[in-house]
Amino acid sequence: MTSRAPAGTTLLEALVALAIAALVLTGVYGALTRASIARRDATAAADRIAVQRAVLVHLATELAAAPRAAPDDPAARRFALEAPPDGAAPWSALRFATLAAGAPRTLPGGDVRVIGYRVEPARDAGSGTLVRVESAVPSADANAGVATPLVTGVRALRVRATDGTEWRTTWAAADLPRAVDVALAVDDGRGGASELSTTVALPAAR
Repeated sequence: MTSRAPAGTTLLEALVALAIAALVLTGVYGALTRASIARRDATAAADRIAVQRAVLVHLATELAAAPRAAPDDPAARRFALEAPPDGAAPWSALRFATLAAGAPRTLPGGDVRVIGYRVEPARDAGSGTLVRVESAVPSADANAGVATPLVTGVRALRVRATDGTEWRTTWAAADLPRAVDVALAVDDGRGGASELSTTVALPAAR
């Protein structure tokens, strides 16, 4: 003779099983959500670093192509570096002449461009947008030329130049520096900043 379990016991077992299944599914959903957020954050961080690296590589290429100038053309060789004022955001301003790839490394001749890099403040005073300004003709106006936004959320743009004896945060000499050090820090999306830097030797200065 077969005994049958009370109907109440079977219902209780089913409810317990459903509760356990709900807990398991909630845990799985939470894990998947956290994994999705982590993947999104990692992708965004990788994109920011890729943009930073691309900007620094391009800037380094332009700096390395800074030309020696003929005595009668000092404006085309001018290299100007401005440090941020005391208490201001750590944003240097850089302006220099460069030659297109394949052009002669002496002046006159070659396709000379005057390039400027500066940071334009955002509404949030702690960050800004890195802007590249290009002009075909040397000008006393540092803002003259075509401006192209490159990177948003810039926390710092620190530039130093050296004559071979010391590093300076400003440069207004007629001669080119021997090397330039550039550090670019960008908001990492978590309240901090990711920073990349590069040091470029200027062969034409030797």
